[in-house]
Amino acid sequence: MSSFISRLLKSPLASKRLVSQLTQRGERKLGALLRELGLQRVLGALGIKEFVGVANRGIATTPVSNKQLTDDLELATGIFKRELMLRKAGCTDPWSMKKPMKRGAGRENDPTEVPSAFDGRIVGCICLGDRSAKWMWLEKGAPKRCECGHYFVLKNVPAV
Repeated sequence: MSSFISRLLKSPLASKRLVSQLTQRGERKLGALLRELGLQRVLGALGIKEFVGVANRGIATTPVSNKQLTDDLELATGIFKRELMLRKAGCTDPWSMKKPMKRGAGRENDPTEVPSAFDGRIVGCICLGDRSAKWMWLEKGAPKRCECGHYFVLKNVPAV
């Protein structure tokens, strides 16, 4: 038995398990390093398991059971934050998208009003006998006529 292992057996903090681990992993590398540095006596004071090897290192974890996720309103910015505030106030459909807008009379003197907070909006008209929408750009002020003869005009609404 080498002098390093015999010294470890004599020290009060050395265990047989440590000695067997050192001999299995190769006493040459660890023992030579400790002999060079003169750390045989310090080995017990610092904790034997620290020098045993990488396989016995402890893994530190932080408990997440006491943590809470932040509120969406704190993280949200811009228009999404305004939408969340409107939903909190009770407006479940701030963009009016739950039901599609139906055409009104659509005559020149009584056009279908399309709500918009801006000076222009793209509108699609599903004409009779056609399954695809005819898209047109509505400008603020004058009514716009579709190919089918239906009239649309912009109605000013407040922005969200």
